[in-house]
Amino acid sequence: MKIQSIPNRYYIRAKKICSLAISSALAFALTISFTPTSHAASPQQSAIIQAGWFKNVKVEATGDIVTIESNGIPNWMAEKYAKPNAGIIVPTSPNDVTLDLGSRLVMSQNYNFAITMNPTKASTTTPTALGPIGILVNGAVVFNPYEGDGKAVAVTGNVFLSDSNGVKWGFLDECNGHPGMGGMYHYHGMPPCVTSVIDKSGGPSHILGIAFDGYLIYGDKDITGKTVSSTQLDTCNGITSPTPEFPTGVYHYVLTQEKSNRSTINCFTGTPNPTLTKGGGPQPGGMGPMPGMGGPPGPPGQQPPNGQQPPVMPTPITTPIPTPSPSMSATPSPSMSATPSPSMSATPSPTATPRYTTLYKPVKSTQLVCKKGTVRRTIFAKVCPPGYTKISSKIVTSFVKTKVTVMP
Repeated sequence: MKIQSIPNRYYIRAKKICSLAISSALAFALTISFTPTSHAASPQQSAIIQAGWFKNVKVEATGDIVTIESNGIPNWMAEKYAKPNAGIIVPTSPNDVTLDLGSRLVMSQNYNFAITMNPTKASTTTPTALGPIGILVNGAVVFNPYEGDGKAVAVTGNVFLSDSNGVKWGFLDECNGHPGMGGMYHYHGMPPCVTSVIDKSGGPSHILGIAFDGYLIYGDKDITGKTVSSTQLDTCNGITSPTPEFPTGVYHYVLTQEKSNRSTINCFTGTPNPTLTKGGGPQPGGMGPMPGMGGPPGPPGQQPPNGQQPPVMPTPITTPIPTPSPSMSATPSPSMSATPSPSMSATPSPTATPRYTTLYKPVKSTQLVCKKGTVRRTIFAKVCPPGYTKISSKIVTSFVKTKVTVMP
């Protein structure tokens, strides 16, 4: 019996040693697996990556930088625009414009913007340039309040022209946007075609986009749903106040629907990414013509007035962009035209016939936020890519085009 008890004693001791070793190993493994929590995303980073980005936008956060890629096609645009005639930079009368289809004037872009997610206020503000100064959740860009001459306030000087059916079409559409240089669709004020998708009626504004200095962009409703007046904003159109994503308050820019130069961002409070706010050749009045326009090029070395910088042409991207979410509503708003909106063709053809497709049906998709190490991605899929862990998910409604033939 004594001979048997000795190995039993050793067995019990060995078992205890193994248990301790396994416990230590598990503790070490748990420490390693939870290490990334020490590098948890900041509230700003989480808010940006989980914002209501549309399906034509790819968002990826690495460290303190968010990279946003988009084809620039808006979720709504007018069927027709009052296009400036050759040599006209800013139209002032119906004689300065000609009607053309939006599907011919708006062209797919290759946006690839790298923006800080931890902005800080600079010692002095920087005037916003003519050209892109930020990107919105629908993938289209926002400009400052001025038109191509650097003087005319876009939202105050709209010019209209009627078609053969008596329908009036403007140089600027009802979403405070229009096509510009190289077919680049852009906004000069708060776009109700976007806010009506991401915000509830009577409720507060949610994240509408991000400016090139890293500060977030919102619509004109405060946390209680009341309209924010430009008198409440600083000179850059910024304010520190609570938002749905930041209940204790955060500094952000506000786009308004006011018919003044307070409709959009006048200056950067932070330090903008210099590669996004400078560069590109000089254009007439700081902005080139739409496709089909014949405006003369500016003289060599010309600089836009009012201290503006020439616009930047977006950096090309190599990653294919998914099909955009084309419309904000299956039923066009009564304030817009009763006829449907135009085809969101990525590459308008100069020989296209005057027919376009424009009715839409709502489709629900799952938007995931996935994480791999310090990299976070917002994607539309049922599962995260291999190696990524799902952080959160939500259902997003997009609108799919159904074919309808319409004569202009």
